[in-house]
Amino acid sequence: MKIKVLVLGQLNEQLSKRLEKIAEIQCIHREEALPEDVLLEQLRDKDAVVSEPLDTISSAIMDACKNLRIIANRAVGFDNVEIPEATKRGIIVTNTPGVLDAATADLAMALLLSTTRRVCEADRYVRAGKWSGFKSDLMLGPDLDGKTMGIIGMGRIGKAFAKRAGAFGLKLIYSRSSSPDATDRKLASELGAKRVELDELLQNSDFISIHCPLNDETRGLIGQRELDLMKPECILINTARGAIIDEPALVSHLVNGKILGAGLDVFAHEPNVPEELLSLDNVVLLPHIGSACFETRFRMSELAVDSIISAFAGKRPPNIVNADAWDEQKWNAAAKERS
Repeated sequence: MKIKVLVLGQLNEQLSKRLEKIAEIQCIHREEALPEDVLLEQLRDKDAVVSEPLDTISSAIMDACKNLRIIANRAVGFDNVEIPEATKRGIIVTNTPGVLDAATADLAMALLLSTTRRVCEADRYVRAGKWSGFKSDLMLGPDLDGKTMGIIGMGRIGKAFAKRAGAFGLKLIYSRSSSPDATDRKLASELGAKRVELDELLQNSDFISIHCPLNDETRGLIGQRELDLMKPECILINTARGAIIDEPALVSHLVNGKILGAGLDVFAHEPNVPEELLSLDNVVLLPHIGSACFETRFRMSELAVDSIISAFAGKRPPNIVNADAWDEQKWNAAAKERS
């Protein structure tokens, strides 16, 4: 007996064939998030869903979808799913850690370089026919070498970014380490990085890059007070989640020149971008493409598909977010019933 799976977004043909061995698949290709009532109706009779960051899986949806057993989220972040509610209902949630670290760290570095060296602004300048020849004061920006990079969130992606930043000659300080003792020793040894309290990081960094997850503790972590602590010449990079920053406060600081610039791949209310930012030359804006590499996106989808296949074979997926929801006896019984 095949299970029913809803795939939100594209799925590689190779992975579709693998999943089709155990499942009837319905794919919905969409450019934006489905309204809750539409998503509910499509998911009502499904046993599993492959979701993405724009898909909000609420408790109301879980209540209406009685067959739902697993939410395989194609992202390392899972703030789009009400995890405690899923756990209460015995629905397991998986994510895709590890496979997108390098791609996201690369993009954060690209944003830093694009912002400091004014790459996008310079490109627009040339295309507009404004360039009349070499000028010694044209498109000046801050050096990286010898400056201080503050990293907020030293998990997998934060560490990958730290290695890249260190290679550019940046001094590294960081806060919010998920495993402070081991990370402190390793990064101090390898990169000369130092863990500090958040306020110290904000006050002393020339550049700041955010890599922490979005949760109740980090929502609005960077607000008016924190932005005021930053140097006027600071550049802020965010490839994590938009809601970690108080967006109106950030917009105000950028518009009024209280910080030098920002490179943003994520926003608080995607796909909505604050109108005030669109005309600013000191801001680089990207459409949430941190993991947008061919191989990375394939591996993310592969992890999601493998999680579903493993779970319905009675095997605990290695990347369960809410381990308390896993009932080995129940899943083994379901696997025997299917066979």
